[in-house]
Parts: sequence; C-alpha cells; structure tokens
Amino acid sequence: MAKAATLADGAESLGTFQLLVARLDGVDDAGLQNAAQGLQEQLGVGAAVVLGGLPDPADAGKVVLVAAFGPAVVAAGPKAGAFIGGIARLCGGGGGGRPQLAQAGGKDGAALDGALTTAREQLEGLLLG
Repeated sequence: MAKAATLADGAESLGTFQLLVARLDGVDDAGLQNAAQGLQEQLGVGAAVVLGGLPDPADAGKVVLVAAFGPAVVAAGPKAGAFIGGIARLCGGGGGGRPQLAQAGGKDGAALDGALTTAREQLEGLLLG
C-alpha cells in the first residue's frame, strides 16, 4: 500500500498531535482500515487519521470511512467510533467501532469530500480546544 504510505507526509501538526485526513479511492474496506491503522502507528500516539474513499471509483453509491486514533488522542476526548459514525451520516450512512479504531459506510459518494472537510475541521477544534 505504497499510496497510503506517502499520505503520512501530508499530516498536519496540531500542538502535540498529528492530524491526517485524506481520500483514498480504489481500496476496499479492509485495505482502508489497514492503511489508517498503519498510518496512525507511523505518525505516533498523538495521531488522528481519518481516511475515506470509494472502493470502486465508478460506484459513487458505496463510501467507506475509517478513523484510527492514537492513545493520546483518545485520552484528549475524541473516540474513533462515535466520531466516524457522525461523519458517515454526512454521506447517508453510519457505523462505529472502538475508541481507537472504527469503520463506517455511506451511500452518497458525492458528499465524501465535504464529509472529509468536516472531519478535519471537527478534529482541529477538538484537538486544539
């Protein structure tokens, strides 16, 4: 997953935290989850990673979203499961999971870019708050 590994260069520093929100199309559910988890581990305990994409770029009817939060992020308040569920609702879906790793889906691929922008803005507020 070389494509995902290069995403780490785009992480944004927020004090002691690292934030990475990115779109990665053409990757299935498990691949996106593995990528998010690997990026969070690469960026460290203060990393919040949110990835979203269309598993099949030709099918805007299936959206996958994954959040992977390091222990320092979870300790600061945000929980991956609750967070990604709210973002997925913006794409006509839902989901959730554990505080450190969660996956969700949606049905509106046209809303994905806006949902990822919202994810970035919300995490910036939560982590800088």
